[in-house]
Amino acid sequence: MRFRGLHHLGVGGLLIWNALVTCAADAPVSPTAAVHVVLPPDELARLQREATAGSVDAQLELALAYDAGTAGKRDQVEAAQWYERAAAQNVGVAHLRLGMLQEAGTGLQQDYVAARVHYEKAVAAGVPEANLRLGILYLEGWGAARDPALAVATIEKAAEAGYRPAQSVLSDMYAGGVGVKRDPVKAVAWAERMARQKDPEGEIRLGVLALGVQGLKEDRQLAREWFQLSAQQEYSDGMLAMAATFLRPDRTPEDAKLGVRWLELAVDNGNSAAAFYLGAQLAFAAGNPPDQATEVRIRELLEQSARAGESSADEVLELAKDGSTWQEAFRHVLTVPYERRYVQRAQTSGVPLATGRAGDSMPVVVKIVRPIYPRALRLTHTTGEVLVDFVVDVTGRVRNPFVVRSAHEAFSDHALVAVRQWVFVPGIKDGHLAAYHMQVPVVFEFSEVNDARAKRSKRTPAVGAGER
Repeated sequence: MRFRGLHHLGVGGLLIWNALVTCAADAPVSPTAAVHVVLPPDELARLQREATAGSVDAQLELALAYDAGTAGKRDQVEAAQWYERAAAQNVGVAHLRLGMLQEAGTGLQQDYVAARVHYEKAVAAGVPEANLRLGILYLEGWGAARDPALAVATIEKAAEAGYRPAQSVLSDMYAGGVGVKRDPVKAVAWAERMARQKDPEGEIRLGVLALGVQGLKEDRQLAREWFQLSAQQEYSDGMLAMAATFLRPDRTPEDAKLGVRWLELAVDNGNSAAAFYLGAQLAFAAGNPPDQATEVRIRELLEQSARAGESSADEVLELAKDGSTWQEAFRHVLTVPYERRYVQRAQTSGVPLATGRAGDSMPVVVKIVRPIYPRALRLTHTTGEVLVDFVVDVTGRVRNPFVVRSAHEAFSDHALVAVRQWVFVPGIKDGHLAAYHMQVPVVFEFSEVNDARAKRSKRTPAVGAGER
């Protein structure tokens, strides 16, 4: 079973969750994929020849191909070697990518000081994006003294150059008071800079701020106008956010119809969270059991959501398979904290050991603690997985945890801190308590569905998840 870390919650997930919890409480109680293009062999061979002969353009293109996997396989060690050859000729993008690989510890040994040097060289070579990465290092104190003021000034250079991810980060920082004094006016200003470039995420941010978060006056109609602009660009998160403004606890029957229609549009555009929430809306609105057509539709929506990686959809499907009604299954996932659900699933999915006497059993988790999402990686929407190896001793405690592999060094520390606090029922071997070696993948990801309950306040910052 994969263990998921702290999740991000967008406004769509937040407000729809509030509406669904109202449905759940009032109901009778009864038992997006990138296309992977591979370079043709002759094209790859040409790049290899030209790069080896010293062509900077070919070196950079070949490095990017190995980095992205379009060379037939993803090989960041090979990518780093070609980036280094291009960087030796002062190619700014090569320095930027080397800094990112060095920062994450992928393809190269993790080294924040070396990453900072590469970012500085990329900035000098005229790559504004490097200012964002450099600013994050100053914000966290990675490879340099922690300096929030310098972090903001450095990130602003990228933002002023029109780099929208930097504008997004600044909006989040000011909205949530991360490294700076909370300032909703500046949060709005940077979101407006994004929106002026017709950035759908910036339009959503402005809509969120118009909903009255961070002490600003609520203007639901203005929020809908911004969400509408985002949706018009076929941005499904804008459609989901629009649905959320209608599917509120105080909704009218007409609001409910409009909200469901927006959910349907988001589903048609591939939004996995919208598929989950539309399934929930149908379940709570239907009879118990629903008619056959509704039953089929709910299952289709959940399967669509699950295929896109929404673990909550998997949970609802599992509960329904085990005999729960759709309403019971959705209510459980929407209202029971993730930690308790994870423990329950782990306890019910345990299987005897493949070897040993009858009655032998693996340790069973009874308490989990989720890792805090590192704020720098949360701000930059960096995701990844950490595989943690450990021993469960005869008292059920975790001993000697260490990281086997990690998508980013910053994830590693938080994963270890969390897993050290896990508690198990000890394993049994040959009729006696025994220590067992185990591994668990800790996944850091963003989701509109998972852990909505943790962000249910209407005053939740627009940036979503905060440290807990």
